[in-house]
Order: sequence, then structure tokens, then C-alpha cells
Amino acid sequence: MYAIRVHQAGGPEVLRYEEVARPEPGPGEVRIKVRAAGVNHREIWQRQGILGEIKDPFILGSDAAGEIDGLGPGVRSWDMGQRVVVNPGVSCGQCFACLRGDQPACSRFRLVSGAYAEYMVVADSNVVAMPSGLTFVEAASLGIAFVTADAAWEAAGVLPGYTLVIWGASGGLGTAALQLAKLRGARTLAVTRSSAKQEALKKLGSDEVLVWDGGRSLQHEVHDLTGGRGAEVVLDSLGERTFADSLAMCRRGGVVVIAGATTGGKTALELGDIFRRRLTVVGAYLGSASVLPRILPLFSRGQLMPVIDHVYPLEQADQAHEQLERGDVIGKVVLEV
Repeated sequence: MYAIRVHQAGGPEVLRYEEVARPEPGPGEVRIKVRAAGVNHREIWQRQGILGEIKDPFILGSDAAGEIDGLGPGVRSWDMGQRVVVNPGVSCGQCFACLRGDQPACSRFRLVSGAYAEYMVVADSNVVAMPSGLTFVEAASLGIAFVTADAAWEAAGVLPGYTLVIWGASGGLGTAALQLAKLRGARTLAVTRSSAKQEALKKLGSDEVLVWDGGRSLQHEVHDLTGGRGAEVVLDSLGERTFADSLAMCRRGGVVVIAGATTGGKTALELGDIFRRRLTVVGAYLGSASVLPRILPLFSRGQLMPVIDHVYPLEQADQAHEQLERGDVIGKVVLEV
């Protein structure tokens, strides 16, 4: 089979399209004939070596959709040819966190890998039936973005009538968070770097769109739009350059949800401001294994929609990474296999 592998850290040019052995499913595993794979910032960080030293060649990718192509010993819940979506989180399934449904709190939690390939193998518990009405490309765009967004709003306790600020609203996580926020009856203030993306964000349901130049604070604009109170919740996936502003945007007793750090992870904290204003800072790293099966039917019913910016063939994964790094997207970038 052909796959995209990384042999050493570097830019998009280190992504190699090459022939490798087709994986065989072991006990409790299924092999998927991958039809499409979603591209995420995490794969860029892996490629760059930020998430750890690259010692051996590996295949990128955690989001995928395709067909069951092989069944390992003991698999009874799936049939050959079934259309499935990969549920990207992996945990031990036995610890206290797993048993209470909080898989990301498991000490062995990780994301699956191997989606940038013609075939991949995952545990049979890591696939979900693909709903009708979705293409493989659309289904492959959903996993990490929508599961993380749902976990973010759950962690913040979002209720109808809350005002939410969403940094990076035009990206995959942002467009997912925007749609899920509207389902919860919240008011959304979407932040984007490009005025050209304002109309698209409005169509996705944003109540207000704030164009950020990458430097100035948006605190006063948010306070003006909330009658001087501030937002109940701020979703920050940018990190270093926006975290202080996220705290300043919050109302007393508000919540900042950290779901990424695309501009860097180093920041200074004024702890006095946090405890005096009773602010909460919480992390959202993926979400429960139950999220994807729960929200997938909403796409068939038209309550949620995939947002696809561009589709590349697998062999052009380097171009997909380049586009995502530029930030020139509305929604997701997907590889078609």
C-alpha cells in the first residue's frame, strides 16, 4: 500500500509518499480501507518534532473514514464492507477515568495514528458506523474537531443565553465549536484574522464576527458587545498570543477553555486577577469516546454540517500541510485516498 510517512523532523517537504507493507489486524482489531483522512494541527506538530523526537518512520493521521476491509480474531461487531468513521481517542478501558466515561483523563490516553494511508488498523472499539448522507471526505473531517469542541463546551458548562468567544473561528475546531454552540442556544462572537471570512462565519450562525489583526486586544470590543460584563466563556486554541486577552474578555466567574496552542504555549499568569475575578481555566483535549457516536446522527438530520475548505489527493499531503500552516482555511482540509 501507499502511505505518507515521516522519517525526520522538518517542514512539509519531509512528508514522503511511499510504498509500505499493508497492516494486518490483530485480536480485537479491524483493518479499514481508508477513503479519506482529515488533516489536523497536531500532525504538523508531530512532523516538526514538537511532540517528541522522531526515532522511527511513522504514518501520520488520526481522523479517517472508510470501509471495513479486514477482521482480526474475536471481532464480532463489524462486517466486511461496512462504512465507518474512526473514533480517534485510545485509552486503557479499565481505569477509573475510563469506567466513568472520561477517557482523556486515562494515564494511557493517546490518539490513533496511521490515517494518511490506503489502509489502517485500529481497535474495533475505535470505529463508529458512518451515518447516511455523508461522503467519506465529510465524515473524515469530523472526529477531532467536533469531539474537542463538544468537550470544550461541556467542560465550561455552557447554557442557553451564554455569550461565547471563539478564537480561530474559521478553522476546523472553530467551525465545529460555532455550530455546537448554536445547538446549545448560546450567543457566539467569532474571531478571525481575515475580513474575507466574515460572511462565511455569519452563515454558520455567528452572531458577531470580530476581525483581529494579530496584535491589538479585543477586550473592549467584547465588553462593548456584552453590556460591559464580558463573555461567560472564551475558547482559546491559539495560546501564547491570545491567552491574556482571553482572561480579560471574561466576565467575573467566567471560564477560559484551552483547546490548543498554535501560537505557542508559554504565557505569564497574574494569579491575583484569576482568584479575585473567580475565573476558571480548563483544558479540553479531545473528549469522551461517547461523543462521536452521539453527534454523528445530527449530521444526517441536518442539525450539524461538515465544513470542508479543500480536498487534496493523499500524495499531496505536503500541500495540505502548507495550507493549514498558512491559516488560509474555512473549516477542514482533507486528504482523499
